[in-house]
Amino acid sequence: MTSIRRRLTVWVLAGCSVLWAGGAAGLYLDLRAGLLGEFDATLTARAQALAALTRQRGTVVELDFPGEFMPGFERGGAADYFQMQRADGGVFDQSPSLDGHVLAGAAAAAATPQYADVTLPDGSPGRAITLRFTPQSGDDETADSDRNSSTAPAVIVIVALHRSALDDRLKALATTLFGAGVLLAFVTLVGVPVLVRRGLSPLDAVAEQARGIDGASLERRFPSTSLPAELAPICGRLNELLARLQASFERERRFSADVAHELRTPVAELRAAVEVALRWPGDVAEATLALQEAHEIAVQMDGLITRLLTLARCEAGLQPVTREPVYVAALLQEVWEPLAAQAARKQVVTTWAVTEDTCLDTDRTLLRAIFSNLVANAVEYCPEGGSIGVCVPDGHDPWQLEISNTVAELATDDVSHLFDRFWQGDPRRAASFHSGLGLAVSKALAASLGMDITAQLASPTVLRLALTRRCERA
Repeated sequence: MTSIRRRLTVWVLAGCSVLWAGGAAGLYLDLRAGLLGEFDATLTARAQALAALTRQRGTVVELDFPGEFMPGFERGGAADYFQMQRADGGVFDQSPSLDGHVLAGAAAAAATPQYADVTLPDGSPGRAITLRFTPQSGDDETADSDRNSSTAPAVIVIVALHRSALDDRLKALATTLFGAGVLLAFVTLVGVPVLVRRGLSPLDAVAEQARGIDGASLERRFPSTSLPAELAPICGRLNELLARLQASFERERRFSADVAHELRTPVAELRAAVEVALRWPGDVAEATLALQEAHEIAVQMDGLITRLLTLARCEAGLQPVTREPVYVAALLQEVWEPLAAQAARKQVVTTWAVTEDTCLDTDRTLLRAIFSNLVANAVEYCPEGGSIGVCVPDGHDPWQLEISNTVAELATDDVSHLFDRFWQGDPRRAASFHSGLGLAVSKALAASLGMDITAQLASPTVLRLALTRRCERA
C-alpha cells in the first residue's frame, strides 16, 4: 500500500533537488558569463590600445610600443603577450614576453573581435583576442592620410592573457555552489520528512481517533473547528456517518428489546395454555379451550413475524413488486367492508371522496396491505362518535390519498413517532395485542412502490395520513 507521507516526501525531495540543482547551474553559468565578459573586456581594451598605437607610414606598418606604460608585456613571471601580424600571417612585431615564439589566435576573417581559449608559450592556460583593424596613417598631410588609410592593408593584433586567476575564481565559485548544494540537500533530506510529518499530524490524529471508535463508542465525534480546511469536510461527513450509525445501532437495540418484549407475553400465554392442557389431559373442555388460546396466540405471533419479515425484505430492497392497473376506489371499498361493522358500533361518521375511475399502475397486493393498515388504524383509534375521511384531492400533482380521523389524545410530539416500530404512545395499544408495526410496515411497503407516507395533525383533534406517489425523474 502506497503511503501518502512517503509519496509526498519523495515528491518534495525530488522537486527541491531539481529546483536547487537548476538554480545552482543557472547561477554558476550566469556568474561565469559575467567573469568571462569582464576578462574579455580587459582583452579588448588591451587590443584596442595596441591598435591605437599602430601607424601606417607609406608601406611600412609600425607599432609605437611604450613599454614603460604596459609593463605586463615585458619578460618575466606571468607576463601578458601580444603579436602584430599582417593579413597574410607575417608577424612584424611581438611583445618582449614572447621571446621569439609565435602566438596562435582565432581566425580573424570577421570584422568583430574573436575570443578563444589558448595555451600560452609557457604552457599555462590563457585566453586570447584576435582583432582585425586598419592602422592609422602616420603622414602629416591630411589628403595623403586619407588616401593611405583607404588603401592601407589590414593588420591583425593578437593579445593573450593568463587565465589562471579566472579559473581559480570559477573553481572557487563551483566549489562554493557545490558545498551549498550538499548542505541544502542534507537539510532538505532531514527537514522535509519532519515537515511532512508535522504537516500530516492532523491526519494521523484523525486516524488514531477513528481507530478507537467501535460499536460501543459511536457517540464520539471528530473535531471540526481545529482541523485544516482540507480535513474539515471529511470529518464533517464522518461525523454525519457516525450520527447515522449511532441512530441505527440504537434502533437495532430498541428493536431487539421490543421484539423480545412483544414475544415474551404471547410465549408466556402459550406456555400457560399448554401447561393447563397437559395438567388435565382428561378434561376435554379445558384442553379444547387451551388449544383455542394456543391457536390465537400462534396466529398473533405469526402476524408479528410476517410483519417483521416484510420490513426486512423492504429495507433490503428484496420485496417483489408486480405492477398492474389498480382502481383505488374499488380497493378501498374492499378494505373497508370488514371494518364497517366496527365503525358502525363506534358510531363513526365516514366521508368518501374518491372517484371511481382513479387508477394506478402498481402492485395490488402491496397497495391493499397499505390501505388495510391505514384504514384499520383510523377505525381503531378513532373515538366513539368521531369521524373518518378518505379522499383523493383533485389536481394534486403528484397523486395523493389522504385518510384523516378524529383523535382523542395525540400530542404534536407523538406524530413523529407514529412510524416507529413497536411504538405504543396510546395506552390503548397495550390493552390488546397490537405490535405497533402496522404503520412501519405500511411506510416500508409504500417505499417499495415508490410512494411516501406522512402524518400531521390537521387540527388538535384530527390526524391526517397522506400517501403520496413520488415524482418520477426524467
